[in-house]
Order: sequence, then C-alpha cells, then structure tokens
Amino acid sequence: MSESTGMLLIKKSTVSDRQGVGGIARALSPQWFTDSALDEIADAVQLQDGYVALDDGRYVGFAMYVSRSEGMTAELTWIGVHPNFHRRGIGQRLVTIIEGELQRKGYERLDVCTVAATVEYEPYAQTRSFYHSIGFTDVSVEPKGFPSGDDKLLLAKQLTKSQRNNDK
Repeated sequence: MSESTGMLLIKKSTVSDRQGVGGIARALSPQWFTDSALDEIADAVQLQDGYVALDDGRYVGFAMYVSRSEGMTAELTWIGVHPNFHRRGIGQRLVTIIEGELQRKGYERLDVCTVAATVEYEPYAQTRSFYHSIGFTDVSVEPKGFPSGDDKLLLAKQLTKSQRNNDK
C-alpha cells in the first residue's frame, strides 16, 4: 500500500529503507534519539511493520509498529520526521495510514510510549503535543520506565471499527 500526494509518497517500509530511515533518525539525534535508539531504529526497519515518507525521492519520515500478544492492540514503536519537514502533517499522515491498516485487520487500539511530562524537556513536550493533537490520550506514567531513568508515559488511541468490518 502506498499513498502519493504531490511530491510526497508514503509507502510500506522494507529492509532497503534502512539507510534512509537512519538518516532521518540521525537528523533527530541527540534531541529525540540517543545512540542506542539509532541502533534500535535500524533494527526496527528490518523487523517491524511500518511506512516511510519520501519527498521527491528523499526520505523525510518513518513510522514503525508492532502487534502486541494481548488483545487487538498494536504499539507505535518509532516515528520520526526530518526536522526540515516538521509541521507539514507528515507524521500525522504516517500514523493515519497505520491506523487504517490496523483497523482493516480488526485492531482496537494503538499505543505509544514517550517521555512523561515529569521530565521538563522541550523536544518531548512537542512530541506529547503531537500525539495529543492526533487523538492519543494519556493512560499511565511508569516512574523511571526508560533505561535513561526518565519517566515513561503510555498513551493510547481507540481505533474505530472500519466500515468494511461492519458490512456483513
């Protein structure tokens, strides 16, 4: 599945997207991603489902997700948009495409974790604002939930059943 509007193309990610995704992640480091996160993102491109956004053939965004074993829940594990392309709706479009795919498969919820508001750090204040703006709500805070010792915020978004699932 892919979506193209103008010069922006969003397509399912493949192993061949590893270098392009890595370039975006490095552009977001160290503000958003640590060195260990860069390694985890490179692995995620090979092991997880996801999408990449390309602007005139240049990688500008990515989003990866995994299915959870319990219930019909998936977790958005990594998302990034190159800093030169922030505030253009690319992240929102990536998440919307993932939500649509999950709905078609019968998933009921999409979770995501980020640094909690107990940590005063502007880049993650922006991240929380982004998730809230696209319909995620706070679920819980796990004190010292990240290896860094930062508090971890779990957010969730209920996925409505797609019309296709309701037509019988």
